[in-house]
Amino acid sequence: MKADIKSMLPEELELALKELGEPKYRAKQIFTWLSRGVSSFDEMSNLSKQLRSTLDERFFITVPQCIRKQVSQIDGTIKYLWQLADGNAIETVVMSYKHGNTVCISSQVGCRQGCAFCASTIGGLEILSRLKCLTRCSFHKLTLASRFQISSLWA
Repeated sequence: MKADIKSMLPEELELALKELGEPKYRAKQIFTWLSRGVSSFDEMSNLSKQLRSTLDERFFITVPQCIRKQVSQIDGTIKYLWQLADGNAIETVVMSYKHGNTVCISSQVGCRQGCAFCASTIGGLEILSRLKCLTRCSFHKLTLASRFQISSLWA
């Protein structure tokens, strides 16, 4: 059965690659690609085709899907609702202020904060894994980079 490569810590990835006969630095290369938001091993152009094929045989890469985007007509605040591979949904909110833009990225399913603008407050609370957060942060970075200069990032 394939494993979720994003659920591995860098040290765990190093060990898995060592078992494949790959040098230690490959883990950093792969981790860098994952943090950039790649959705397939074929995008990892500095890895050999053979290694990309081997990775694809043993691992999978999850990518959250945007299932809803709302833009406030009042202040331009943008809310994204993302569906995770496990079926849970989480939100991201992009808010523009005089000092710059702030992005609130959920690090959990549900929230105790109680912000009036955020539906994440409703329901239970599940802390997301580090790599689910990395997935979300990198995906938002790619999605927002061309439109916003980010001054604050909250997770």
